[in-house]
Amino acid sequence: MQSHIGRQAIFDRNLNVMGYELLYRAGDGATEAAVLDGDRATRTLLSDALMVFGLNNLTDGRCAYVNFTEKLVLSDFVLLTDPRQITVELLEDIPVTERLARRLKELKEKGYRLALDDYTGNPAYDPILPLIDVLKVDFLLTDPKKQAEIADKYRRSHTTLLAEKVEDRATYERALQQGYRLFQGYFFERPTNIRKELPDLNSASYIGLLRELNKPDTDLKACAEMIRADATLTFRLLKKVQTLQYYRGNSVQVIQQAVAYLGIDELYHWVILLLARDCNATHSNETVREAYLRGIFTERLMELSPYCDKKSTGFLLGMFSLMDVIMDRPLGDLLQEVDLPQEVKEILLGTSKSPLRDYLQFAISYERWKPAELPELNVEADELVEVYMQCIKDTDWAFRSGQ
Repeated sequence: MQSHIGRQAIFDRNLNVMGYELLYRAGDGATEAAVLDGDRATRTLLSDALMVFGLNNLTDGRCAYVNFTEKLVLSDFVLLTDPRQITVELLEDIPVTERLARRLKELKEKGYRLALDDYTGNPAYDPILPLIDVLKVDFLLTDPKKQAEIADKYRRSHTTLLAEKVEDRATYERALQQGYRLFQGYFFERPTNIRKELPDLNSASYIGLLRELNKPDTDLKACAEMIRADATLTFRLLKKVQTLQYYRGNSVQVIQQAVAYLGIDELYHWVILLLARDCNATHSNETVREAYLRGIFTERLMELSPYCDKKSTGFLLGMFSLMDVIMDRPLGDLLQEVDLPQEVKEILLGTSKSPLRDYLQFAISYERWKPAELPELNVEADELVEVYMQCIKDTDWAFRSGQ
């Protein structure tokens, strides 16, 4: 699989590159965003920019301009970015409200630079213009008179005027004379598509975390650093433990605290559940829910057995026993891509005689209400009903608690 990002340079009056606008691209050869969900596009763009490409690699250390929808500006997602690396670009269709103005003021106080996209002089934006650092004036949607009026009004203010969609030399020279200081458009550079190969599962973060969590001496600090490198994972983790409000300015410590709060077992569950949900080809959560329930039930069975020190193996067995259905791919291919213990792989592929497979088989038989031989457990058979009901409750909680 591949990840794609569009990039278009922004130039100063001397034609030096001052930054890049990053653009969502759905695939190879796409010249436009083709965005049906702006929120998802920005989340994907930022996640890939940080995790897959490396933001500094995309921008050569210069500022990245990223479009934000109203929902994402008002949410805590914007706080997952470093204000020294990006300019928050407000889309032209964002309605100006008192709530938006308050939010923009908060972002300014936290050090963010703000840009307003496709400005045409609409007075509806006047209440927030004092907060805007870069005013992007659309040179296709405005005529030369309007462009000059905007320049006369703002070129002596703190706001930097950016002429966008500059298509030819005459337009560029006119913008220079009018006092515009930054420039973007086809005359200088068309957006270029950058692509990078991803692991087949498109889940490098998950696989790295699984590798670390499968170690006998798991390093939670290393786990926190992997999560921090992925904007989407960071947002989901902090939302899950409800610490988003403490993120800005103390990111490393807050993520480490969130990881420590969950603990290794819960973090393990969370990572595998996200892997299943994000790579879900069934378009339904029901199979993912069934796999999660099977996983924690197998884990609880092993916790009550002589193999309690391997209980995490039970969760892996339960979840991955349905992963081929969830991802619509042969199980053998999936297991080659994910770094799981060899014992787990052999049990799932049916090539092992490990006694641990009995706990998975019992869990499958139990959920189907079919009699099966009870493996060695430190619990009476009639008590298993309570254990299974608690697993159902825990599954419901996991699917409600913001993955």
